[in-house]
Amino acid sequence: MTTPAKKYQNVSYHELQAYSQHNPNRSSVLPSIDGVNVPLKEEHGVSSDFMGLIGYAATNLTPASILSVMACIADPGYYSLLPQNIRTQHIIDLSTKLQEQTDNLKNTSLSRKRKKIYDLIGAAYNGSAFQDKDYLDLYHGLAHMNQLQFILVKETVQDAIEEGKTGTDEKSTEVKGEIIFSSDPSNWTRDYPVWVADYRGRWVAISEENTLLHPLVGEWLASMEQKAWIIQWHEVDGTKTELVEKLSAMPGWQETDKKHLKEVLALRLGRANAMKLFTSWA
Repeated sequence: MTTPAKKYQNVSYHELQAYSQHNPNRSSVLPSIDGVNVPLKEEHGVSSDFMGLIGYAATNLTPASILSVMACIADPGYYSLLPQNIRTQHIIDLSTKLQEQTDNLKNTSLSRKRKKIYDLIGAAYNGSAFQDKDYLDLYHGLAHMNQLQFILVKETVQDAIEEGKTGTDEKSTEVKGEIIFSSDPSNWTRDYPVWVADYRGRWVAISEENTLLHPLVGEWLASMEQKAWIIQWHEVDGTKTELVEKLSAMPGWQETDKKHLKEVLALRLGRANAMKLFTSWA
């Protein structure tokens, strides 16, 4: 005995609405998650106290991209619960919204890069190849538009893999990687969130207790320097005389330091200014 073939009937949206009125469960709703602290899943087993950040865990992002970073930090708990197909749709909507936001970059310090940032958002969505500096340009633009501050981690080993390099050299075994700021950190404010994320958008560090990162930044960066990470401090503009005048008023200055090149002094002052700010956050 053969099973009769199923017959399907096309119905209109209005007919579906009419049918729904006879659904005995139509008044049932899922409990609201508003105000509920949803624990973030540690995807792929990434441990807590990530890279020395006490109380923080890294969440690997799929797909890996700066847009995924933006989607995750908007609501980490919610993002962790989304199935892959919903995440993809979320990123589609987010990329459109962010491209529209680039209009706000007119008449700002990033006005000349507005078109590039717009194009980079589209490239990130399409999974197009980035030049190394493109990542920083996109982070800079997105941070500016959304009042965010990013500390970006660029691992030497992972970068070698991305670039198709094999083996290790003396430099790669000594230097763990670079830490890069999305903008000059001496101009940052405690009023805006600070996020630690992978330079290429593979992961983002999330607090397990919903605590602010600000009080940890200064001590954490100092410890990373001691662990052979290169921190890309921003140079301070000014003549060598002006730089020496400002540095000589700070602890640790020695007269022999005047012999350093202007570029070295500019970086040293940039570090001092940023660390002074971060220390005030502790």
